[in-house]
Formats: sequence, structure tokens, C-alpha cells
Amino acid sequence: MSGPELTQLSVEMVVASARLTRMASRDVSALPHAAMRLLGRLDELGPTRISELAKADRCSQPTMSTLVQRQEEQGLVRRDADPEDSRASLISLTDAGYAELQSARRQAGAALAARLGQLPAADLATLEAAVTVMRKLLEVTPR
Repeated sequence: MSGPELTQLSVEMVVASARLTRMASRDVSALPHAAMRLLGRLDELGPTRISELAKADRCSQPTMSTLVQRQEEQGLVRRDADPEDSRASLISLTDAGYAELQSARRQAGAALAARLGQLPAADLATLEAAVTVMRKLLEVTPR
């Protein structure tokens, strides 16, 4: 596959995965979308500074600070001193936050499962293989 073909495949993957994620999370009642993104990002990155969370979410630092504060008040995230900079804090998931994220993911999975159940076995096998490839892709470091 050539460069332009790889680029087109990549665009189609990004669009389809974003739409699939939005469709699956549409009926998740556990968390607002922004909170689910924050908890998911913390699950992915581990303890992270607010400035880095804002950068990763492409929002302003004040916006992220407000979101973190709301989730902190609900006991879903916590602030700990950053050992590398005493002026900064690291934000991380609490056990309750992780449980809430897992619940939201299960709800999203259940929403998709209803549609998956309508697909033929061959398509399900293809999706299983695709998920394996997507996980590998997430581990590849670009050159």
C-alpha cells in the first residue's frame, strides 16, 4: 500500500472510530462526556499535571482545572504533590473514579453489543482481528 493509500485508510479509521465511540457513549448515563474523557485520559496516562491534561484534551488550562475540580469534588480524581515540582499537582484516578470509568465503558460496550449481535460471525471475527491490530498500532512508535 502506498503513502496516499495509507493516509486514506488512516483517515477512514479515525473517522469511523470517532463515530463509533460517540455512538456507543451516547447512551452512557454514568458520566458526562467530558468527565468520561478525563477519566479515560487518566487511565491511559496515569498521574498527570493539569497543563498536560489540557494539552491532551485540546482545551484551556482553566477549562481543565474546572473539570478536574468537579471530578475531585465527586471523589473520582485526586490531587497529589508532584515530586518533581512542589508548586504543581498530579491528578490521578481514585478507586471510585476507576470504577465509574469501568461502569461507563461497560454501558458503552453493551450499547455496541446490541449492534454486534446483528452481524454475521465472519464480520465478528474480522472485528476481533481488527481490535488486535489496533492494539498493536497503539504500541508502535512513529519514526
